[in-house]
Amino acid sequence: MPRRTVRVDKPGEANGRPQLTREGYDQLQRRVEDIRERRLPEMRPLLVETERDERVVAEFERLTAEADATEILLANADVISIDPLAVDGRIALGMRVQVVLADGTAGWVRPVHPDEAFLDDERVSASAPIAVALLDARAGHTVWVDAPTGAWPCEVLGIDLQGVAAEE
Repeated sequence: MPRRTVRVDKPGEANGRPQLTREGYDQLQRRVEDIRERRLPEMRPLLVETERDERVVAEFERLTAEADATEILLANADVISIDPLAVDGRIALGMRVQVVLADGTAGWVRPVHPDEAFLDDERVSASAPIAVALLDARAGHTVWVDAPTGAWPCEVLGIDLQGVAAEE
């Protein structure tokens, strides 16, 4: 009898499909457009010089690979859309969460797909220790963040659906 394989989603995925915020999707799309329409065309003349710099070749190849991979990500991604009336108070991917950080200061974090995490200082990869601890927690809860430097308590002060609420 054939074995059934159980698909386990990676952080930031649902049913094997990347889950991106609308803003993250749009920013990644603009990044691909910038690479394809501005950065690569600027580099092409430098590639045919007789004494070309191989660092330019490497950067051209890196940018091409980044644009290709990001286009595949976008083609396979779903945009997160949460019905505010259906929210049960648990933190989900893409929600903004106000927390008390390890140093005692309050700050905002937004657990997102790992490929979206670099877009701003608020976003954190769904695989990051703080995101793992926060997902499914609720406002008022204190969760333990199992960080490489040691575990620390993180209080959830509030949740904001900005950027993931379904449009009406």
